[in-house]
This record gives sequence, C-alpha cells and structure tokens, in this order.
Amino acid sequence: MRRPSLLLSVVLGLATLTGCSGGGPYCDAVDDGRESLATFGQQNDAAFATYADVTTKVAHEAPEDIAQEWTDIAKATKKVVIAHRKADFALEDMKSEEKVNALSQQDIDRITAAHEAFNDTKAQREDVVEHVHDECGIDLSKK
Repeated sequence: MRRPSLLLSVVLGLATLTGCSGGGPYCDAVDDGRESLATFGQQNDAAFATYADVTTKVAHEAPEDIAQEWTDIAKATKKVVIAHRKADFALEDMKSEEKVNALSQQDIDRITAAHEAFNDTKAQREDVVEHVHDECGIDLSKK
C-alpha cells in the first residue's frame, strides 16, 4: 500500500515545485510579454502600443492583490497611445520643439494629461516589478 502515499508525495511535490517556479496564467502572461515589459522606456508609438496590450493581458491574469496596479498601468498607457493618435502626433516627435509647437492647445492639453496620468503610475509600476519578481521569478527591473 505504499503506492498511494508515494503518488500523493509526488503530486504534493509537484504542486510545491509549481508554486515556487511561479507557473500559471499570470506568470505565463508576464513571461509572454517579458520583452515589452523589460524594455519599456522606448519612446515610440509601437513600444507604447505593445506595452498597453501586454499590461492589459497581464491585468486580466493577475492575482487579486496586484490586479488593480496592472489595470491602472494599462489604462494610463492606453490614454497616452490614444492622445497621440487623436493628435496624429508620434511619441518620438515629443523631442521636436517645432513639431510640438505645431500642435493645437487641445492636443497639447490632452497629451500632457495622458503623460501626467502615466507618470502618476510610478508606484504601481514599481509594485508590479517587485510582485513579478517575487511570484514568478522574473526580473523586469532596469539595470
């Protein structure tokens, strides 16, 4: 009758191993978006749009204790993407004083508000980096 106890030990051991390795839909979503999440900071439309998509997907899979932080980041990032699209103004053009000066005041206000909302997620971004490291063993910090 050692088989059931051996099988139980193996199953419990696998469950413990899975918990330690940070598997599951949340960690899988983070791992799938790792490149975008780890290289964030590229100031271009494609990078921000991808970051918005990845953070939205991760937010849907995130545990309850960190889901709101992911949702806040995803929403703020989408606002930046939308503000730039509405103004037909590329993120990479933010460094061009001439191009910025050509924007309407309404576009400037919309873009500024979106960037401020994104900047206000700094604490959430720090929290998710720590959470992902602790729960999934994935390092998203900038080195």
